[in-house]
Amino acid sequence: MRHGDAHLILKDVYASWEDGDLLTTLSYFAIGAGFAVHGTPNGASLIGTGVGRDNFGDRLERFLSLFEVRDFKLKHVTARGLWLQSRAHFRYRHRASGMEVDGAMRHKWRFVGDEIAHFELFHDSPRMRAFYKMAAAA
Repeated sequence: MRHGDAHLILKDVYASWEDGDLLTTLSYFAIGAGFAVHGTPNGASLIGTGVGRDNFGDRLERFLSLFEVRDFKLKHVTARGLWLQSRAHFRYRHRASGMEVDGAMRHKWRFVGDEIAHFELFHDSPRMRAFYKMAAAA
C-alpha cells in the first residue's frame, strides 16, 4: 500500500474514533487483526493485547462506556519499513467524574492490502497512570 493511501485511511480512522463511530473505526481492521494497547508501568491497560476485530471492538466499546472521546487528531505519519508510525493528540473525559485528560500518544500500524493487520498504542505513561488513579477514586 502506498504511504499516501494509508495516510488517508488513518485520517478516517482517527476522525471516526473522535466522532464515536466505532463501527467505521473497526471497518478498517482485518478480521484477524492483532492489537496491543500497552499499559503504564505498574498499571494494567484498559484494552490490553489480543487478536481479532470483534475482540478489539468489544474492548473499545467497554472503554467508550467509561470515557468520552472529546478530541482525537492525527498529527503526523511516518513510514518505517513495513510499519507506519503516527502521533495523535487526544482529550478524553471520564464519564462518571467529568474529569478530562489530554496529551499525545504514539501508534504503530501494519497494513495488509487496505486493511489494518496490526495496531499498537503507546501512552504518555505517567500522565495516564495519574489520570486513571484519579478517575477510579472519583
